[in-house]
Amino acid sequence: MAGIDQITTEVIAHRFRAATDEMLAALVKTAYSPNVKERRDCSVAAFDGRGNLISMSAVAPIHLSSLMGMIQNLARRFPLETMRPGDVYLTNDPYVGGGSHLPDLTLTSPVFVDGRMVAFAASLAHHSDIGGKVAGSESADCTSIFQEGLRIPPVKLADQGRLMTDILDIVLLNSRTPRHRDGDIKAQIAANAIGARRIQETFARFGAGVTLAGIDALLDYAEARTRAEIAAMPDGTYENEDFLDHDGVRERLVKLKVAVTIKGDSIHFDFTGSDPQIPGARNMPLVATLAGVYHAVKVVADPALPPNAGYFRAIGVTAPPGTVVNCRSPAACGDRGATVNILGDLLLGALAKAVPERVMAGCGSRQGMVYSGVDPRRREYFVDYEVYAGATGALHDQDGRDAVRVHASVTDNQPIEAIEQEFPLSVGRYELIEDSGGAGRFRGGLGVRLDVAMLGEEPRLAGRGLRQALRAPGLYGGAEGRLAQFVLDPDTPAARKLPSVFSDLPVSTRTTVRLETPSGGGFGDPLLRDPGRVLADVVSGKVSREGAARDYGVVVAGGAVDRAASDALRREFRAARGGAGAPAEGR
Repeated sequence: MAGIDQITTEVIAHRFRAATDEMLAALVKTAYSPNVKERRDCSVAAFDGRGNLISMSAVAPIHLSSLMGMIQNLARRFPLETMRPGDVYLTNDPYVGGGSHLPDLTLTSPVFVDGRMVAFAASLAHHSDIGGKVAGSESADCTSIFQEGLRIPPVKLADQGRLMTDILDIVLLNSRTPRHRDGDIKAQIAANAIGARRIQETFARFGAGVTLAGIDALLDYAEARTRAEIAAMPDGTYENEDFLDHDGVRERLVKLKVAVTIKGDSIHFDFTGSDPQIPGARNMPLVATLAGVYHAVKVVADPALPPNAGYFRAIGVTAPPGTVVNCRSPAACGDRGATVNILGDLLLGALAKAVPERVMAGCGSRQGMVYSGVDPRRREYFVDYEVYAGATGALHDQDGRDAVRVHASVTDNQPIEAIEQEFPLSVGRYELIEDSGGAGRFRGGLGVRLDVAMLGEEPRLAGRGLRQALRAPGLYGGAEGRLAQFVLDPDTPAARKLPSVFSDLPVSTRTTVRLETPSGGGFGDPLLRDPGRVLADVVSGKVSREGAARDYGVVVAGGAVDRAASDALRREFRAARGGAGAPAEGR
């Protein structure tokens, strides 16, 4: 039905989006673990019968990596003609059927209309423990996927509505927190059922022919819209490189390199020159790299772009096998979410040379900590999987965002009240770090400082950090962001800095660990920052008086800017540069 009109296409697109939005709400509201119901570490999607993504409601865009290609992977093991209404399929393994790291359990349900399979509903939740050598099933120092947890090939979890309890029991037996796994998996099944029902209602409302034509039209529309935005960018090849500052086993620089070629209405990302896959768990399966690329293109080309497979058609990717951006089995990849943070900086840093007004400076990446032990209130094992927000870099016309997750790897920050209610933990401090944002005409976002006391029995810690040795870069004269760190027993004589990667560290009850997350880089010359903005930062506690003078040449006295002293200080700073003017801020 080639003649479907634009209004009907748009209505069908919004109905699919409404279906996935409702799926996500149902999953969050009915999940059992704090990681899903509080941090919202989950995503849902609808696919057509060919496996094309139609709609995705994603808390974390990296979850696309565990959904892309899922239908094709299932079909290789379960022919589509053998699927029946009420079937649900489960998998998590990046090498044998889907997923990009093991904690992300993906459930997929075929959707039938009048006996014909027309679509799929899928849900993904990050399960905070599915076995492995370390509580939380995510440790950067794993050296093989066999250490990371239970590997699940595509299997049938429900057969025509009947739960396969033997499969569920295998998952529960391998988890340190089976109550949470049981509740979250059943919440995913419920979310899929809601998605299937809403998709069926759409087909019933418009008819199969119109709905299928509408799906094709909305995919074509997303592609056309993306190509139009790419065509408006200057042709050329734009290169960049950035680095992981720890490979999971030892502190060293691991290079990520990209050449972005814009030609007409297409864009291509070539990662040739990136380092070989590494010993630790920061490798990325190809699908994780693709998710990072697709997210970056959406951010730069059109943030309102419909999240479907249509816009993928305008994007090409070359990622040599056996590298950190396209690892081979049995490479560990559990901490691929850390690497996708640096990948985001890499990609936007390259695109800054083409469209500086559409990108941000380097970001403060996430810092992960897993708290575990025995909860004395329930006499059972607990695992609190936490990922703490860094900050975004500044843009050409606005400051970076404080205390937020960045790029394709984002979830909500868990409320302190939820942490202390659910786990034997006490949060003693949670604050922005003064003077941490990279200075610039526009300032980078601030990182956070957090103190957590372990109140449980037999407590253990596992940490994985980035940007603890290499700062987030600024753009066009902006300063770098602040480094992150982990400190045990801070503000005491026993205080000691922990390495940026460690696992299964036994500590004493009432031990406190401090996390300081990295901040974002600045954009533009700090000496061009409006003194009024500097004053506002001083008043709000984001910048100290000393930092205002040191980083911006702005003297604050008596609650106001001393204009004469500031002008003199800025002249002094410029003279120290040899009279150099402000760095160029555009092409």
